[in-house]
Amino acid sequence: MDDVYISNQKNNQYSDFYSDSSRDPQREPEHDGNQRPRKKKKKRSLLKFLMSVLLVLAVIFAIGYAFVFSMMLKIDYNESGHKNNVYVNSSDLMSGVGVQNILLIGVDARPGETVSRSDTMMLLSIDKTRRKIKLTSFLRDTWVDIPGHYYAKLNASCALGGAQLVMDTIEYNFNIKIDNYMLVNFEVFKSVVNRLGGVEVDITEKEARYLRNVVHLTTIKAGQNVHLNGNQALWYCRIRYLDDDFMRTSRQRKVISSILGKARKTNVLELMRITNDSLPEIESDMSAVTLTNLAMGASLMYLSFDIETQQIPADNTWKNGKKSGQDVLIANFGENREVLKAFLYSN
Repeated sequence: MDDVYISNQKNNQYSDFYSDSSRDPQREPEHDGNQRPRKKKKKRSLLKFLMSVLLVLAVIFAIGYAFVFSMMLKIDYNESGHKNNVYVNSSDLMSGVGVQNILLIGVDARPGETVSRSDTMMLLSIDKTRRKIKLTSFLRDTWVDIPGHYYAKLNASCALGGAQLVMDTIEYNFNIKIDNYMLVNFEVFKSVVNRLGGVEVDITEKEARYLRNVVHLTTIKAGQNVHLNGNQALWYCRIRYLDDDFMRTSRQRKVISSILGKARKTNVLELMRITNDSLPEIESDMSAVTLTNLAMGASLMYLSFDIETQQIPADNTWKNGKKSGQDVLIANFGENREVLKAFLYSN
């Protein structure tokens, strides 16, 4: 009996040994229905995949950033082109978080000219908080105090002191902070429009007749979404003596809005080629780093923003007048400052 008992004990020990999965290297451990270890394994695999994707995207972004940066080095960078405005206290100027104000100055300088009156002064405001692009035209015939000089039309400031004085004058009279500027010759404007395949704008019969009879663009017809090439778009923006400067700047904003719309539909590589070819003809106080960040932001976000427009002087804030034998716009600066504040930082 004792022998039988000892034999059973040995069998039970061996049975216990093989029933213990932790001691059997050939047997997988048993788990409850949740299968937690397998889930952890799946999570680790997913995490590795996501990390790999992020790494690839980071490399692509870095290569793209470096390529765009190399392009931006071609711009006519005016390092001393935007100094602090000595005529105002910068802390008193209106500004807003997430809003970048870039003054676009269009000039028609002929070959050999070193100074020129600005034909277009438009503030491009990128409002990242409200996801909007805002275009504000400053009318060239507005009678302003050009600091350090005298009272004159706003567009005279460019001839008197270049882009710096244009910015100083707008800040001084309208109390709005300008972060940067870009000065563009009209030949570049025509080239960009042509490279984008032209623009579409609504043209009235009166405008079409002017372009045909005065500018001799004989193929222009009135209608909605009329297609214009670079030369036609430029002359449309520069129509003079047909109505007034309010309508003129309205036409300019329509064309700029159409350009932005075309840019949205153009592939990134073509936009890069257009930018690369245009940069040497553009003057700016923005460094290559700043311009690269701006370009990357445009490709990823800004071109999808809504577009809003405004003109200064605003409606019902000005009157016609005569100064020094010139027809000018006499603005209520207090009211226009309030319009700018609401448009740029509240809407």
